[in-house]
Amino acid sequence: MNTADVVIVGGGFAGAATAFHLARRGAGKIVLLEREAIPGKHASGRNAALGFTSIDEPEVAALAREGLAFIRGEASELAGHVIFRPSGSLLVASVQETAARLRAQAEAQQDQGLAWWSADEIVAAVPVLRDARLLGGVWSAGDGVVDIHALLQVYLREARAAGAVVQYRAAATAVDRKGERVLAIHTTNESWSCGALVNAAGAWAGQVARLVGTRSFELEPRRRHLFLGRPRGAVDQNWPFVWHADVDTYFRPEADALLLSPCDATPHPPVEPVTDEEAKLLLAEKLAVAFPQLADVKIVSGWACLRTFAPDEQFVIGPDPEVAGLFWVAGLGGHGMTTSYAVGRLAAAAVLGENAAELAHFSPCRFLERRDTSVTSAAFRR
Repeated sequence: MNTADVVIVGGGFAGAATAFHLARRGAGKIVLLEREAIPGKHASGRNAALGFTSIDEPEVAALAREGLAFIRGEASELAGHVIFRPSGSLLVASVQETAARLRAQAEAQQDQGLAWWSADEIVAAVPVLRDARLLGGVWSAGDGVVDIHALLQVYLREARAAGAVVQYRAAATAVDRKGERVLAIHTTNESWSCGALVNAAGAWAGQVARLVGTRSFELEPRRRHLFLGRPRGAVDQNWPFVWHADVDTYFRPEADALLLSPCDATPHPPVEPVTDEEAKLLLAEKLAVAFPQLADVKIVSGWACLRTFAPDEQFVIGPDPEVAGLFWVAGLGGHGMTTSYAVGRLAAAAVLGENAAELAHFSPCRFLERRDTSVTSAAFRR
């Protein structure tokens, strides 16, 4: 059996960013196991690439801002080219209650680059919205579109350069425990004993948890569709991406077309999702209400991916409350790419036994009525 200090299950943004931070900090021998033949085959490589910071939860918004700062700066330097296209974003509203909430958010976060725009200002920036019945929206100048594949490769390449081992086609098949502590993990290829096991398996994180034998909480993968469509008029590449907060649908320019989503969230088993034709109908219905000028957009292609949620739809980062040596980096929903740098930093801190203040909010301990402090404080010890 091989030996590692830390084994990370999952080579998407959560696992790759965790490996990146742990390797940079010299946390012993780090092994990352990815079940697929390539990284980013699922949610990490099929998302809409929106670098988005207009987020209700202040704790997640802070992680998103930290992540985008890394993407705009150091990540682009490490990639050798700019991997961020600044476009800005608009989170718009048609309902008075929503508009009031968003306006309060913008005013409270002016120092973070948010501003409240009137409907006239929005239409001036994005003329295709002139028939939308908008009350206004939040403008975030620092948002934009990310080269998601380049970002994922930055994490993986830098982790390997710092000594981490990355293995593909290595699906987890079993986990050994002694009492309440993880001892080893077995894959389709080989086995690894480890001091810490990090569950960053995305939609498959629940399966990994069952291999460990913990049921502290359940994760739910949900399918979301993305479509490429061509509207009647020309697409301006300078448009920001636009998200309707009431109807829950969005679009952004993509070459001479638009990338659109109906923001569906259908529970789905952890298997590769196929495109459901009903999602096209849902998109058409939402566009007719939210953005009437896009109601007859011609769909030319589409795909689906899985986003994964905890019961309270908050991130899960930190040590498992029942099994020592098991750490979670899961339930990132639709914010995994933008927050990945900060999420990896927090995950590394948890594995190394550090008491980062932000971890309390995301700790899996919140799912237990009774907390076993002797287990929750257990962390990786070299």
